[in-house]
Amino acid sequence: MVCGLVLDIVSLVQSFDVVEFCHVRRSANELAHNLAEIVCLVGGSVSWYYSLSPGVILASLTALLLLPTVGATLYVDITTDRLALLALKSQVTHDPGNLLENGWSTSTSVCNWIGVTCGSRHHRVTALNLSGMGLTGTIQPHLGNLSFLAWLDMSYNSFRGFLPIELANLRRLKYLNFGNNSFNGEIPSWFGSFTKLKRLSLYHNNFTGVIPSSLENLSKLEMLILSENDLKGQIPTAVGNLSSLKYLALNDNQLSDNLPSEIFDHLSQLWFLDLSENQFSGIFPTSLFKFKEIEYIILNHNQLEGTIALEVGNSTSLINFDIYNNFVGEVPSAIGNLTSLKFLTLISNNLTGRIPTPPPSLHVFRVAENNLVGEIPSSVCNLSSILCIDLFKNNLGGTIPECVGNLSSTLLHFSVQNNNFHGKLPENFAEGCSLKSFDINNNQLEGSLPRSLSNCKDLELLDVGNNNINDTFPNWLGNLDQLRVLVLRFNRFYGHIDRNSEVTVSLFSRLRVIDLSHNEFSGYLSTKFFKNLFAIREEYEKKVKPEYMIDVSPDRVYYSVTLSFTTKGLVTEFQLILTTWTVIAFSNNKFFGEIPEAVGELHSLLVLNLSHNSLSGRIPSSLGDLSELESLDLSSNKLEGRIPEQLKNLIFLEVLNLSHNYRTGPIPEGNQFDTFSNDSYSGNLRLCGFPLSTSCSNNGKLKPTPTEDQFIRGLKWKTAMLIDYGCGLVFGLSMGYIIFTTGKPWWFVRVVERVEKKYVKRENSK
Repeated sequence: MVCGLVLDIVSLVQSFDVVEFCHVRRSANELAHNLAEIVCLVGGSVSWYYSLSPGVILASLTALLLLPTVGATLYVDITTDRLALLALKSQVTHDPGNLLENGWSTSTSVCNWIGVTCGSRHHRVTALNLSGMGLTGTIQPHLGNLSFLAWLDMSYNSFRGFLPIELANLRRLKYLNFGNNSFNGEIPSWFGSFTKLKRLSLYHNNFTGVIPSSLENLSKLEMLILSENDLKGQIPTAVGNLSSLKYLALNDNQLSDNLPSEIFDHLSQLWFLDLSENQFSGIFPTSLFKFKEIEYIILNHNQLEGTIALEVGNSTSLINFDIYNNFVGEVPSAIGNLTSLKFLTLISNNLTGRIPTPPPSLHVFRVAENNLVGEIPSSVCNLSSILCIDLFKNNLGGTIPECVGNLSSTLLHFSVQNNNFHGKLPENFAEGCSLKSFDINNNQLEGSLPRSLSNCKDLELLDVGNNNINDTFPNWLGNLDQLRVLVLRFNRFYGHIDRNSEVTVSLFSRLRVIDLSHNEFSGYLSTKFFKNLFAIREEYEKKVKPEYMIDVSPDRVYYSVTLSFTTKGLVTEFQLILTTWTVIAFSNNKFFGEIPEAVGELHSLLVLNLSHNSLSGRIPSSLGDLSELESLDLSSNKLEGRIPEQLKNLIFLEVLNLSHNYRTGPIPEGNQFDTFSNDSYSGNLRLCGFPLSTSCSNNGKLKPTPTEDQFIRGLKWKTAMLIDYGCGLVFGLSMGYIIFTTGKPWWFVRVVERVEKKYVKRENSK
């Protein structure tokens, strides 16, 4: 009976052409032969196998009978996964690294494809990671057939369009990241069907509409990132039911309305919250402070109000506290007890009172744009890891602590701009100084610049404008090869800017902005100085996306540069400065001599202001090579001659001021010169042409008008005529009597004719 059963099974196996199981393809004849020998299970001879009981033989052969059926089913399933991925590949229109083209070959197993991971048990696709491949395309419905998929990461690509509803079939998903793409439409409500999901990231896309309340079904969700989209409306109260939530980022949307405290009442595991750059209003929910585990509270750029509650002292794990809103009142002293706090940002509020004692762990201390008073607390000297101190625009006073120089080994940015500090600057910037920016603009500081600043080899910005600093030009800063911005405006600096000409061989090679205006500098403008400005001499590079002068350190220090310039006729404050911004402002000093031709080699220059000096000579024609120039102010000098025709090449010029000089001749016509008003040329009496009312003659000169000498001669002639009028009247009456009595006196007629001929000849010779 057993032998007959074996023969029946052999016949059945032979009816299959090919059987695949666990990626092993075996012919039916081979499997049938193995069955006949029974070696694949127990080995040995067939006669030994026949000694087994019929029940054991039946069970063994039944298992072998099922092998082809299971193998065929798995083969169908892996084919489904293959087809789903090939459908995705077919809709990828741009694959810059040919990663899918070469890495997804039909000649190899799906499980060996790049970015694909298969499970060890079922050998189905369980993970798909295409992150950062630079792919462009759309998501196809077939992707929903990857029924074993638990991990899907397509972030940092350029996928676009809507998400197909078939993705709702991916019920095993635990991780889903579509961040940094171009998907649009509303966030699908069927996301609520991913009940096993732990992480959902849809940041930096074009999603619109509201946050779907169906997300409350994601009871296992730990991370929700919907930032940088165009979402509107409220945060659904259902989000407060996600009791496993640890990380919530909804920043950079258009979410609005109040923040109900009940949303946060049950989020006891929350450690990261970022709601910045939205339109939230109302009272700040103090319930956030009852969680000791919370580490990051980032709420800047909203319309939230209230005070910083004393309960902030309960959040002993707090690392980053960032509120950039409408908070009032004093900063609680309890903040000084937060020993884990590294980032404290309370800028642009209406906070009052004194600066609290900062915790010694602090890396970033930003309380700019408030109404704080008093002095900088001496406890600042204990901040051994401090990276940024930003006290800009308050009512602080006193002196700058000497210890600031000692902190410079870690301190990157220091700003006390727009306060009431007085006294001298710290002198002790030690070797190894790490400062990148030092901004003390608009205070009452005096004395000289500390020479120890030359130890700050990474210094990029030095702004000491609007103080009472009395010093010579700091040539000694020229060896700081990272220095980009130097602002000395409105001080009492004096002397020549090239006093030690032998030292200026390679000075200021990275400098892009230099403002020396409203000082007492004097002397010639040095050709060598302008030739050293290599960063401005380089050809201008057009950039697709503007880059701002902003520092982002590994410790997430964000620091932007705020400067004021007199440009385009107005004093303008720039909150963000482009790295391509180039300015030379030497106005309101005592410079004399000619403008060096080398200025025309500064091809990247955008703003040039040399006004209110004593510069003389002609405007160099080389200024016509400043192809990016937008503002040119040479007013109130002693410049002579014609306006160079080459200035017509400045096609980006928006502001031109040549007023109050000794310019002569015609104003160039065409391009930007057709846009300037009379104000650009006022005070130049010998200029002619548009837009002035004085027109030019054919030879480019003013049409003949009485000169000063001619006017005086004419005045003398008229005076003489008046004086001699009486005698002339008598003489005329006498001559009239003679004419009537004796006829024409031909001698008189001939005299008059000779005088007339001489006058005409003289006029024609002019």
